[in-house]
Amino acid sequence: MKERVQRLQEKLQQHNLQALLVSHPANRQYLSGFDGSSGVLLVEREQCFLFTDFRYREQAERQAPHCCLAPWKNNLPQSLAPVLAETGVTRLGFEEKHLTYGLYRELSQKLKAELVPVDGLVEEQRVVKDSSEIGILKRGAACLDQAFQHIIKFIKPGQSEQEIALELEFYLRRMGATETLFRYIVASGERGAMPHGVASEKKVARGELLTIDFGAVFSGYTTDMTRTVCLGEPDPRQVEIYNTVKEAQQRAAAALRPGMTGHEADAVAREIIKEAGYEKEFGHGLGHGVGLETHELPRLSPQSETVLQPGMVVTVEPGIYIPGWGGVRIEDMMLITETGAEAMTRSTRELISI
Repeated sequence: MKERVQRLQEKLQQHNLQALLVSHPANRQYLSGFDGSSGVLLVEREQCFLFTDFRYREQAERQAPHCCLAPWKNNLPQSLAPVLAETGVTRLGFEEKHLTYGLYRELSQKLKAELVPVDGLVEEQRVVKDSSEIGILKRGAACLDQAFQHIIKFIKPGQSEQEIALELEFYLRRMGATETLFRYIVASGERGAMPHGVASEKKVARGELLTIDFGAVFSGYTTDMTRTVCLGEPDPRQVEIYNTVKEAQQRAAAALRPGMTGHEADAVAREIIKEAGYEKEFGHGLGHGVGLETHELPRLSPQSETVLQPGMVVTVEPGIYIPGWGGVRIEDMMLITETGAEAMTRSTRELISI
């Protein structure tokens, strides 16, 4: 944590800032270790101050011993003002995408400091994971693989999508997950055409494809995986579309390497789907970063100029979605290594018939 704060302090000088107000919860946790639901971090060039109220003081002392726990005085402007005066901060950066306009107005009216909007200073650090983060993500990914093995034995025709989603969540909770950060996508039959078709009351039926996109939080870090299965024996068109997505997913995963851009990775999968005649049915990017948030930098998409580096963790998740028919998506978490990429989720990519 101290090294993370020190790297940010070096960036402050590069951006001509005396301090940065960190209000985004994931960024605050990354720099301090504090994961309470209320609090902000003030990182100035010499010190790091954590502001939180009475409810979290003991938790903050335990989780963020390298931070100065600043007194909380009714609200954030009143709490910040004496610390800024003591440290001589007159030029204060704030996270423009994470501070509400209402709070910005309060701060600008009550603080004797210039407020400077900045974007991505902490997120840029979070992109490359350190060894401890990678270890947590690998353990979480292994839990997803175990959960998938459990759920394919649980699924039966006539169950609702919500029943399947609930069983997955219970299983992951029993394995140590602390929470789920998104509503599980359990989309069967024609509902599979919705990339974000969250679990509904619909009953799954024999002959349908079923797409399951799920994840959970382990030790503060998120996980994400998708598989598509068939209830019963698949028909020729289901096999053809599934194999197209599988080829796109495996070819893109195999192509990942340091120095490749996000749009180059996306193009590997997109070209295969285009050649099969389903270009218009693949309308989202290939993948996204995974870490303290389910969707974070870097992006793998046609617009992404991000250059992949060792230590980045991304998803590879191409899909084909056909209204009135259904859809297929396969997703794995991938760790960028020095020479290529390594799959963190390892469940079979072959089409399973339940």
